[in-house]
Amino acid sequence: MKVRRVSFILTLLSLSACAQTDSSKTVNGYKIEPDANLAGADLAKTQLSNAQLSWANLVGANLAGANLARADLSFANLRDANLSGANLTLTNLNNANLAGANLTGAKLSRAYLSSANMPGAVLIGANLRKAKLDGANLASTNLTNVDMHNALLFKTKMRGSIMISLNISGADLSSADLTWEDLYGSIIDTETKLPQLP
Repeated sequence: MKVRRVSFILTLLSLSACAQTDSSKTVNGYKIEPDANLAGADLAKTQLSNAQLSWANLVGANLAGANLARADLSFANLRDANLSGANLTLTNLNNANLAGANLTGAKLSRAYLSSANMPGAVLIGANLRKAKLDGANLASTNLTNVDMHNALLFKTKMRGSIMISLNISGADLSSADLTWEDLYGSIIDTETKLPQLP
């Protein structure tokens, strides 16, 4: 019994050490952890899946082509960051600041972007299928050729955005802040839930 108990304790300690390693690691000389100061960091094409970067300062960081799938970037400051071609599938970006960020061709399917601040962001060709953008600020963003099929856009601010060939089929735009002019050129189907527009 004692041997088993010691073995169990050692297993728990080993798992604890692994968890600490996963929550704080070094990539390209930068420490990856919550609240990290990574402003201007060059993390292009790095493997950062499941990274814990909540509240991190990533202003102007280069994350082009990086794998950030399932990472926690909630409340992170990604203003003017380069996330072109990045994999952000299932990534937590709730309340993140993405103002002016370059998300051209980024993979954001099923990403969590509730209350994210994204005015002026460029999302040309991005994949946002089934993404949760409720309460997000997408005013004056470039949504050309963006796929938002079945996305949640409830109470999302979208006024002044470029929506050429934007696919919002099946998306929920209930109470979204936009006009009919904003929707010109968008792909809509009978499953799209539109707000009461003037």
